Amino acid sequence: MMSQTDAQLHMAVDTGGTFTDVAVRGDDGQIAVWKLPSTPTAPDDAVIAGVEGALERVGRAPEELTRFVHGSTVATNTVITRDGARVGMITTQGFRDVLAIAHQSRPAIYDQHKRRPEPLIAKEAIVEATQRMNADGSVLQELDEAALVETLKPLAALELDIIVVSFLNAYANPEHEQRAVAIAKEVSVAPQVVAATSISVEMREYERSSTAAINAYVSPKITGYIERLEHGLTKSGMRTGWRMMQSSGGLLSPSDAAEHPARTVLSGLAGGVVGAANWSQHLGLRRTVSFDIGGTSTDIALIRDGIPDETLASEIAGLPLQLPAVDVHTIGAGGGSIAWLDSGGGLRVGPHSAGAEPGPISYQRGGQEPTVTDAHVVLGRLGDQLLGGEFELDAAAAREAMATWGDTLGLSAEDTAEGILRVITATMSRGIRKVSVERGIDLRSCDLMAFGGAGPLHAADLARELDMQSAVIPPRPGIASAVGMLDAPIRHDYATSVESKTRPALAALQQVFDTMQEHAKAQLDDPTAETNYEFLVDARYIGQSYELTVAFDADWERQRAFFEQAHEQNYGFADPDALMEIVVARLVVTQQLEHGALESVASIDAQTTPSSHRDVYIDGAWRQVPIYDRTTFGAKTVLEGPAVIEQFDSTIYVRPDQVAENDTYDFLHIRQATQQE
Repeated sequence: MMSQTDAQLHMAVDTGGTFTDVAVRGDDGQIAVWKLPSTPTAPDDAVIAGVEGALERVGRAPEELTRFVHGSTVATNTVITRDGARVGMITTQGFRDVLAIAHQSRPAIYDQHKRRPEPLIAKEAIVEATQRMNADGSVLQELDEAALVETLKPLAALELDIIVVSFLNAYANPEHEQRAVAIAKEVSVAPQVVAATSISVEMREYERSSTAAINAYVSPKITGYIERLEHGLTKSGMRTGWRMMQSSGGLLSPSDAAEHPARTVLSGLAGGVVGAANWSQHLGLRRTVSFDIGGTSTDIALIRDGIPDETLASEIAGLPLQLPAVDVHTIGAGGGSIAWLDSGGGLRVGPHSAGAEPGPISYQRGGQEPTVTDAHVVLGRLGDQLLGGEFELDAAAAREAMATWGDTLGLSAEDTAEGILRVITATMSRGIRKVSVERGIDLRSCDLMAFGGAGPLHAADLARELDMQSAVIPPRPGIASAVGMLDAPIRHDYATSVESKTRPALAALQQVFDTMQEHAKAQLDDPTAETNYEFLVDARYIGQSYELTVAFDADWERQRAFFEQAHEQNYGFADPDALMEIVVARLVVTQQLEHGALESVASIDAQTTPSSHRDVYIDGAWRQVPIYDRTTFGAKTVLEGPAVIEQFDSTIYVRPDQVAENDTYDFLHIRQATQQE
C-alpha cells in the first residue's frame, strides 16, 4: 500500500497484444505492478481498466496521478493487420508506381518466391500531377492547378479517408506540395489531406513516400483511439496531462501523436530500451545489450554509455519508416517459438510461434507443437504455475508431447528439451552479435540487460555462451517496458535537408539550426522547463549512398574528425582522401521529466533461504535445485548456482558455474563464478 501523503504519483501503461502492463510509482520509489488481458478490439478499454484497477489496488485515486505515460501497439497492429484507412496519393507525373517499385534492395536476394509487401495505397487511388521540382529546390515545371482539379475527380468517387501529396524533391522545396494540399482541400476530395513533407522532410523519394503513407494509413485509428482514451481518462477522474511513447524513446503529447501517428509505430519496443538505458546509466554500465524476450519475438538493442543506438531507417511489416527510432533488432525467437525439423532432419526452433492462442502445450489452450516454454517446463526451470499461481501449467502434457516428438530424434524428453534450448540460444546469440560484433563492439566488454517474461530464463545461458561480463535482471523484468516509460523524456525531432561540402557552407549551418531552434521553442508545451537542444548532422563521403549521424561542430576539421571516427567505428575504416559532405541538419529537443527514485532493498536482510527445491535437468543430468522467492532478496544477497528464482512476472535461471548477487536497488547480477569478486 502506497502512502496517501506521497506528493508524486506516476503511472505507465504498456499495451501489448496479449497483456496490458501497468506500473505505479510513488515518491519513495516503490512500484506496484499489475497485468490484465488486453482488449484488441477496443484497446482503450484495457487501459482504462488498468488505470482504475491498479490505483484501487494501491489505495489511490485517479485525480492523485501527477504523471501518466502510455505505450500503444495500435499503430503497429494497424499496419500489420492491414485494417487502416482508405488512402489515396497525389504524386509527380511519371512516379505513380513509386510505392510499388520501391528500391533495389530485395527481402531475400536468393529466394525467387519472396515478395515485398503490397503497398498500403492501391494503384487506382494514386494520381499524377503535372509539376516538377529540381533537387536543388528550383522549379522545373510549375504545378498545373487546373489539370490537378480534373485529375482529382476520380478520387472523390473512391470515398477515401485521407489523401497524401508526395512530390519528387519536395524535401528541397515543399511549395508545390503545399499548394496541391490546398487545392485538394478546396475540392473536398477527402476528409483529410496531408503533405509528405509535413511528416518527413528528407531525401529518398520512396522512403519519404512510404513514411507518409504509413502515417496516413494509421491516422484515423490513432486519432479515434486517442479521443476515446482521453475521454475515458477524464471520465475516470484523472486530471494530469498525459503523454504517449514514440519510436525514438521520447514522449509525445496526445495532440502531436494524433498529428504524427507514424512516430508511435514502434513505441511498444522503445519503452523497454529506454528503461534499460536509464538503468545502465544508473549502474555505471558502459556497454549494455538490451534483451527483451516475449512470446513471439526477441527485441535486441545496443546501449553505449547509457544512450541507445538510434536509426533513421526502420521498418514496420517490411515497409520503410524514415523517422527517428531506437535501433532495435527483432528476431523470431520467443517463449512460444515452435520446434521443428528441417528437410535434412536438423532441429530448428522458430520463427513461427504458437503465440498466445493456442500457445505452448503446457498452457492448456489447445497447443499441439513443442515450444521453448514447454522445454523450460520439461527441464524443471519452470514449475507448474506462473503469475503467482494465477496461471497453471500442465507439465505432464508438455513432457508427454516432448517424449513423443523426441522419439523421432532418438532422444529422451529431457534431451530433446535441452536441444531446443541450445538451438534457441544459438539463434539469440546471432541476434546479439548483430547489434554488437557487427558494429565493432567486443561482447566481452558488454553486460546483458535481460527482461520480458522470458528474458531472465535465457540470460544466464547467453551470458556464458557469449562470454559477456554479466547478465543483469531488473527488479520487475516482466513489465520492464511499462516501468521504463516512467522516466522517458519529452522529445521533439526536427530535420532540414542541406548541402554542405565546404568550410563556409558548414559555418552557414548555424543559421539553419537557429531557425529550427526558434521553431522548436514555439512548439514547446512548457517553455520554462529545462530543455536540452542537441545539434546533429548527417554526413557521408561524396559518392556514398548512406550517411552517419554525428554531433555538429562549426569547425570543419573537428566536424570531419567526428565523422571519420564514427565511420571507422561502424565500418572499420576511414578515408582521409575522400571528400565529406553534410546532407541533413538535425535538432533533437528533450525535456527530461524528473526521475523517480529507485526502490531500495537496503533494509532487507541479505540472508535468504530457499522456499522449496525442485529437480532441474542440467547438462544431461537431474539435479536438486533450490527455488528462491525474489521478494525476500536484500542488498548483497548472494546465491551460488544452480538456482531458480521466481517472482510474479518472470522466472530467473542461474547456471551451476555462476553466482547471482543482488544490489541495493534490487538488480540481480549474474556472473561466472570465476568473475565474482
